Amino acid sequence: MAAGAWTVFNIAKTKLANGLFDLDSNTFKMAICTNVQALAATFAGTSTDCRYADLTAEVVGSGYTAGGKTLSATWVRSTGTVTFDVDDQAWTSSTLTDCKYAVIYADNTNDDLLCFCELDTVTNLSTVAGTLTVTINASGVFTLA
Repeated sequence: MAAGAWTVFNIAKTKLANGLFDLDSNTFKMAICTNVQALAATFAGTSTDCRYADLTAEVVGSGYTAGGKTLSATWVRSTGTVTFDVDDQAWTSSTLTDCKYAVIYADNTNDDLLCFCELDTVTNLSTVAGTLTVTINASGVFTLA
């Protein structure tokens, strides 16, 4: 499943500007959730921290481990634009229901949330002894220009 457009949490934008996210050296993880819209609305326009512990709707099922998968992340600078990119993720031999959002967060002391995307705008995704794949856009997760 091709990931939709990524939304960077507002507090994460401030943390990026303040250097609290180190996109070159932090470890990042991707979790799958059934709902983050309420979380995104709660933290929109606020200075309140949003962290992995705030996620209340992470999927549960075989082939998926709570906390998600560790990402191979890159931060590329080219001609005045910087791009944050991660590798595609696949949960093989999984049985999962109601997969709706992918969330990227820093695997650091606070487990700060960075961004999220909707996996499908029409329906929630499910697998039965199958593979859930999150394919990242060829242009990366987000750019700063």
